[in-house]
Amino acid sequence: MRTKGSDGGGTGDATGVRRPWDALSTHRPVGATANLRDLGGIPAGGGLVVAPARVYRAEALVRPGTAPLCTPWEAGHTEAYRALGVRTVLDLRSRAEIDRAASAWAEATGAVYVALPIEEGGEGDTDYVREIRTGLRSAFTPADMAAYYALTLRRRADEFGAGLRILADPARLPVLVHCAAGKDRTGLLVALLLEALRVPREVVVADYALTEVLRPDRVQAYAHLFEGTGVDLADVATLFASPAEAMDEALADLDAEFGSVEGYLTARCGLTPSDLTSLRTALLVPTPS
Repeated sequence: MRTKGSDGGGTGDATGVRRPWDALSTHRPVGATANLRDLGGIPAGGGLVVAPARVYRAEALVRPGTAPLCTPWEAGHTEAYRALGVRTVLDLRSRAEIDRAASAWAEATGAVYVALPIEEGGEGDTDYVREIRTGLRSAFTPADMAAYYALTLRRRADEFGAGLRILADPARLPVLVHCAAGKDRTGLLVALLLEALRVPREVVVADYALTEVLRPDRVQAYAHLFEGTGVDLADVATLFASPAEAMDEALADLDAEFGSVEGYLTARCGLTPSDLTSLRTALLVPTPS
């Protein structure tokens, strides 16, 4: 795995990824959620950390019965949802996903809902799944995932830029960002955010890879899609996973083309130096003593 920045110490986890800080400390399970996290405490260097309770990342939350593979909203946990203090919910799912199962996060938290559809992606609802089902692909590798991320970053730079500008606005905070699994599209936006905050690369990648710890072996939930196709689930499991090398390669690709991820944010996403300063001012605080 290629990374920038210092090692920072740390321990391994179930994915074999070296964690330079306690990534699991960001996990905030509420109700049936598996991938709800508060980015607070992530180290950004220079004696700064991401402020707690300002940015959450999560999987989709939907009304029971509308999308069996998504996490159901449980009214009995309303107090816990509201306790997050969320003001803005940012939904990155495709228009078709939103139409099929509306996000319940805004209603659950009492927040304002904003849709920024990123049409590429979505567990069980991608061209890659169709390609596998129809025999155009027999496997999906971390390199394939990195290529998918590279494509999405270039096609959806405007959406990512809009999302980061929302995150830079103190009046919108706290923000909860979600897609379907909280893995790919959420993973990309959060990775761009952490890079803009100058979080060390190995920490950015470790945050992305944590989804695979919190939602392990997700291919089993989609096994029915491949019944009768002769597909070996082990060969396509990466499509439903979060391999560290995929995000590492996608970010390294931006380094190579734009000089840095920050270069991509200014050249392609339309962020200004003032926007980047606003992000850091809104989201970084001194490391607690």
